[in-house]
Amino acid sequence: MNKPKYLFVLFLFFAANAFPQSERYTKDSENGYTWISMEDPVQFYSTSKENYLGSILDRYRLTEEKHPEIASFSCRNDMNKLLEEGKSEEISLDDIVKEIDGFYSHSDNMIVPIIFAYCYSIKKFAGASIRELNVYKEEVLKFCNE
Repeated sequence: MNKPKYLFVLFLFFAANAFPQSERYTKDSENGYTWISMEDPVQFYSTSKENYLGSILDRYRLTEEKHPEIASFSCRNDMNKLLEEGKSEEISLDDIVKEIDGFYSHSDNMIVPIIFAYCYSIKKFAGASIRELNVYKEEVLKFCNE
């Protein structure tokens, strides 16, 4: 009599472990669902948004290696512009976190990998126009949905 109960528990265990992971990744990169999960107060500090952004350049390089087609989504020129103009020192991790939080406040953007939300924010800080930002976001969304 207990056999169906055990089978049901096993099914629930495998189902719970099989489905949630796919939502948190787009093109093998962590996306907005991962970003939002970092708000969970139970999470350790090591998974904080600030720590994630602290390692963003390494993640960016790895993302480019996995997907060479993303070169058109690069924000390296924008980062260099901020450095050359001396504006990079004016931007804190908190500023970038707030921008990315705002980006992911729109549910359509949740599938966008965090690295592209980061680049969107960097482009914004570098002075990209609303039109340029919208074009960038549309291209990224198209790439994510391919």
